[in-house]
Parts: sequence; C-alpha cells; structure tokens
Amino acid sequence: MKRRIFLKNSLIGITGLPLVSANAFNFLKENSEEYFFKLSLAQFSLFSPIMNKQIDPYDFAKIASDEGFKGLEYMSAIYKGGLMSFGNQKKSFGLKEAKEFAKKSKAKSDEFGLENLLIMVDGEGDLSNEGMKKGMKSVENHYKWVDAAHEMGCHSVRVNLYGSSNEKIWLENSIRNLNKLCEYAKDFNINIIIENHNSLSSNADLLLKVIKNIDYDNFGTLPDFGNWCLEFDQEIIRTVYSRFGNKDKNKDDSDFPTMADACKSSFDKYEGMRKILPYAKGVSAKSELFDEKGDNITFDYKQMMQIVKDSGYRGYIGVEFGGFGSNLSAIEGIRATKNLIFKSAKILQ
Repeated sequence: MKRRIFLKNSLIGITGLPLVSANAFNFLKENSEEYFFKLSLAQFSLFSPIMNKQIDPYDFAKIASDEGFKGLEYMSAIYKGGLMSFGNQKKSFGLKEAKEFAKKSKAKSDEFGLENLLIMVDGEGDLSNEGMKKGMKSVENHYKWVDAAHEMGCHSVRVNLYGSSNEKIWLENSIRNLNKLCEYAKDFNINIIIENHNSLSSNADLLLKVIKNIDYDNFGTLPDFGNWCLEFDQEIIRTVYSRFGNKDKNKDDSDFPTMADACKSSFDKYEGMRKILPYAKGVSAKSELFDEKGDNITFDYKQMMQIVKDSGYRGYIGVEFGGFGSNLSAIEGIRATKNLIFKSAKILQ
C-alpha cells in the first residue's frame, strides 16, 4: 500500500480522537509524581495559530497553564520573525527588544506559576557555515537570546547547526562556533544545547563528534523524537510549509503532503536518540499525525519513551505538536500528544 493511501486511511476519523478533558488534565497534573518526567509545552505547538494572528504569543503561559503544563519552551521566531514567519519579520530586533520580550514573558510565567526552561532560537545565522567572519556574526546574533534566557530564569538556549553540506567544513565550524557561544553563555549560567534538527545535525554519529569536541560544561543536547531527516525533497517541503502558514480548519488535509512525505533519507531515529540522550538537558516529544486510536503514525511513541527512560533522563519532556498535514487544531494536537505520552509511560518496563 502506498504511504499516502495508508496515511489517508489512518487519518479517517482523526478529529474524533479521544482528547483528554480539562478534569483529566487536572488529575494528571496533580498525580504527575508517579512518572519519571514532568511535562513542558513547546511554543512551536502554537506556531500556526500565532502566526495567523488567532492567538497572542504572550498568552503562551496562560494556555500552557490551562492545559496542565509546568514548564515553558519559547520560540524566538514568534517574537522576532525570520523562520516560516509569513511576512511577520520585525525590522529591528536587538538586545533592547529581546529584554522587553524577556521581561513580559517572565511576568506572565510568574503570574501562572510556571517555570521558564529554554528558548529555541532560529533565524540568527548559520553556525556551521564556512568562514570565520560569517561564523562570528552568527554567534554574536545569538547573544541577545542568552541575555533574555538569563533574565527569564531559563536554563538553556537551543541553537541549530545549519550551514555547509560538506561534513568536514560542517564539523570544523560547528565546533569552533559552539565553543565561542558557550564561552559567552557560561557567565550567564545558560546552557547552549543543540537539537537534531534535520540535515547533518540529524546524523547522530557526526553530532557526537561535535559534542566530544566542546570544551564547556554548559553544553548539551535537545533530542527530538521526530527530526531525523538527512535530506528533504525541496519541492514537497515548500508545499508543506505553504499550507502550514495558511491553515483552514474546514479543509481536509488528508491528501496534503506531510513532513514525512518530504523526507528522502533519514538516520535511524531510535538509534539516534540512544546516542545523543546521554548529553540531554531537555527532550522534545514531537508529533505530527495520529491514527484513530490516538497513536503516532510516523514512529513508535512507546519505544521512544522507553529509550528516554532507559537513558536515565529525568527532566522535562516538551510536548511539540508540529501539525504538518494534520486536521487537528493546535490545542487538539497538544492534547493528543500529551495523552499519548502518558499512555506510553504507563506501559513502560
């Protein structure tokens, strides 16, 4: 059976998924001590409605609190623009604007009694490009987010290793620029963490070479369940992104391309998780598509959760609903992901 037909059949009735009620969320919130983790919400889960101006980005803490989360993971591009931002790029966003964002976000998180964990930084220049001058500019572009994270009480800033497609050049520049950024961040007591975020950064063997050449203790990883694509079909990925920015909840998306459709080759996601989890300072529980039973279609959630538990990781797990190709709303996708995490955790060995 072709994958597109399989996905369409699997998605039949998806909007009727058994989503967790508010009372059930309160129960889970009050009894979360029985699990080996706490749950945080990644702001990327709300990216589409925020960019489509259906949600104010500063309502993030309230929404997370209403849904029973304890921690917050922010997304820089929502405030600055520059990544799939659909024309929302700010003309100027420097240290002043970053500190204003930090002050307002900290007030909101305090109001709802939530913990600020990290900022996911995108669109600030490629840290793995060739060239000392270009690399240093990208490093310096991240400084304002380190300052903001410190003022918010976060423990980490997540960065990307995009740039050269040449493995040797990618390695050399990734190592040099991450060391420079860690040097700056250490005085703020902020970790610099790298996510497997597709392309060469999702080659876990290459990423381990980077990790083992970082000279600072304030460095680690943010393993993501789903981001293990080494090469994308660029035409399909553009189509996926275009739909994501103009989502019509009344339109059937079951025949629309997904991130999984766009991936031409990938690293073994289970093996990749095992390799980079020993360095984790956070974990992203990515989700995109669910079947009629509420299970993730593109990989085995129970297996992923078992790998996380076996690694000895005992921190926050961040719910990150992508929603590419899904008919679920952001809130429905968040609830479905949270429900699946608890469902999987209850049957782990």
